[in-house]
Amino acid sequence: MAKKHFQAMTSHVSFRNSQGIAAQGSLVRLNRQQVVFEVYNPYSIVQLSEVLQQLSIHQGQRETYSGRAVVTGLLNTGLMLIVSASLVDPWSDLKGLQPGEVLRSFVQNFVSDWEAATERLEKPFQVSVGNLRNYLQELSRWLEHWETEAGIQDGLTPPQDLLDFVNDVDHEIAPRLMRLYEDFEAASQSLPKKYLPYHRAFAQRELHPLMMSSPFMNRAYNKPLGYAGDFEMVRMMLNEPWEGPNTFAKLLNASALRHEAPAAHRNRIELLQTAIKREVERGLAGHGAALDEGRFRIMNLGCGPAVEIRQLAAQEELTNQLDVRLVDFNSETLDHVRTKLVPEVQSRRPQMNIEIQQRSVHELIQSSAEGQTGQEYADQDAPRFDMVYCAGLFDYFRDTTCGFLLELFYSWVKPGGLVLVTNVTPTHSSVAIMGLVLDWNLELRNEQDMLSMAPQLGTQQTYVDRTGVNVFLEIRKPTTGEANHEPSDEQAPHRRR
Repeated sequence: MAKKHFQAMTSHVSFRNSQGIAAQGSLVRLNRQQVVFEVYNPYSIVQLSEVLQQLSIHQGQRETYSGRAVVTGLLNTGLMLIVSASLVDPWSDLKGLQPGEVLRSFVQNFVSDWEAATERLEKPFQVSVGNLRNYLQELSRWLEHWETEAGIQDGLTPPQDLLDFVNDVDHEIAPRLMRLYEDFEAASQSLPKKYLPYHRAFAQRELHPLMMSSPFMNRAYNKPLGYAGDFEMVRMMLNEPWEGPNTFAKLLNASALRHEAPAAHRNRIELLQTAIKREVERGLAGHGAALDEGRFRIMNLGCGPAVEIRQLAAQEELTNQLDVRLVDFNSETLDHVRTKLVPEVQSRRPQMNIEIQQRSVHELIQSSAEGQTGQEYADQDAPRFDMVYCAGLFDYFRDTTCGFLLELFYSWVKPGGLVLVTNVTPTHSSVAIMGLVLDWNLELRNEQDMLSMAPQLGTQQTYVDRTGVNVFLEIRKPTTGEANHEPSDEQAPHRRR
């Protein structure tokens, strides 16, 4: 769009975030692929990879866009938050325009935008996208033919025969497909940041018609609950990967779940389960603060489906001495926990208590800033929690928000208690597929980044799991006479104080 249309003194943006909170900001920059705007709000109302609903862009007196956008970047300047978001719905700038000079100018702007976007595409990136698309196209056609010839039909073919067919095909096509993914990642590493929207639009235009047949990729991109990594995506990452209406979709779905980030999520759940068990055993053995009536109290913020709690309850009798508070902002997630997790856990461990609470990070930060949250939890939950953990949320929030949450968690645990949080590291190998194809962007942090968020709190240590993709931060609140706890060498190959 021509420069004169980009911004005016009255240009502004309004939207609702994934939690339904209304907000507005000032327009900074706009093109056909992306909007950049400033938000002046002291609380955390925007997070990476969430869907902004009812996003309206006004330039002067005219609404040029009305629809959805996905947050692709956040920059905190101290006074404001600068938000970058990918526009996903059709524009409304031609609405009501009559033939004439104004209409012709909009058409000219469209042609200029297209030419500029094409010129700015890096050649190696175009080649990698083209190779991946061509391979997927030919594979889809070939499989469709062979499904017909072999009489393979989902729902009619015996499940084991169908699985054998898919496994045989996957064994032969997966290595080449993974190399094409790697080429795409390599070609994406050096892209100029200011031209990323053009490359994102190109990759999605070329690859979505094929990749959206994968149920996992489809949900990751469309984000029906308004954010990435929801409880249904977790289910997909943990279950058998062969989901989809045909062989091609099943193979593509499995290939997506082989990427390091989904694989690391499975490992993260195992490590969370190990850490919780370790802390419960420690508490029951009398190390640290005395338990309240012999019960070990845990809080999990951003609980999702709380798979680690379900698995721990299935394996460990000591969970009968657990009181667990599961907190999430999303009502569908909590309904899933209430109807699926709670009955299963209580049938196995009837003495284990599970409390469900609907609260958002925005609510916690706002009420805490207004002097309410800390007193509320102190009054309701004295002597508070033995462990507070958060696995997944920090991947989507900037450092200032994460630091504030760490201070809040620390205030909720007893002396001798533990705060545990996780993050995805910059080393994972599916950054481009997630960010450019699926609009699934993360705040990536290494061990030093984790240690720098709230260095004044307690005794801190970090460790990276065996995949190299998960980084854990543990903060122990000191108690008189207690030695600092450290994880085992197996758990913590990269340990810092």
